[in-house]
Amino acid sequence: MGVLKQVVLCCILVCMGSVKGQAQDALDIGVLFIADSLAVENRMPVELEGPVAAMEAGDYVAAAEELRGIVSQDSSNVQALRLLGSAYMHLGVPLQAIQVCRAVATVDSTDAGIKTVLGFLYFQQGAFEEAELYYRQAIIKDPRQVQAYQGLGWIYLQRHQLQEALDMVTRTTEQAPNYAPNYVLMGRVLTGQGFFENAKNAYQRAFVLDPKLRDRYGILLQELVLRHRLIR
Repeated sequence: MGVLKQVVLCCILVCMGSVKGQAQDALDIGVLFIADSLAVENRMPVELEGPVAAMEAGDYVAAAEELRGIVSQDSSNVQALRLLGSAYMHLGVPLQAIQVCRAVATVDSTDAGIKTVLGFLYFQQGAFEEAELYYRQAIIKDPRQVQAYQGLGWIYLQRHQLQEALDMVTRTTEQAPNYAPNYVLMGRVLTGQGFFENAKNAYQRAFVLDPKLRDRYGILLQELVLRHRLIR
């Protein structure tokens, strides 16, 4: 992973820490994907060296200011736009991040990943209709957009459209059968449908595929087992 991708990944990981509840569950699923979608190429243009150094030092205000200057001179500089979107996400200003990501999508209309990022950002704002729109656009551009299926699944779960949410779980399984967060979503949906034993199995599969998920979601399995007197 190049230095710029590392910078963007750190931005996104810190941003995730401020979001709570079920929305956090939905946002956690796409952290690495969103980092990749906002990252620029490994070769760093000279004009980006200053902003990247500022981001590495944790000075995202300075980075954003410098990047805004670069973008004002060249509104088609997609690398600067991606870094600016990341800086805004780190600074906790999602509306500005949305504006910048929409600019990225305009400059690079073939980028399905940025559509998924926009879905993520709108979901973060509770704007589920807009989030759904962008997730669907991402899938149209690239049917392999696993995180777009996941995003739709969490939207459907939020709306209590459990069968539609499960359909998104199925679509994800078809694309990436070992994608661990998908089984967390599956567990949530199956719990809502009353299939508690199946939900338990889904959570356990998620934790086998990615043991780190247990730290955050293990409580869901524990509550499920205790409340419904399941055998571990």
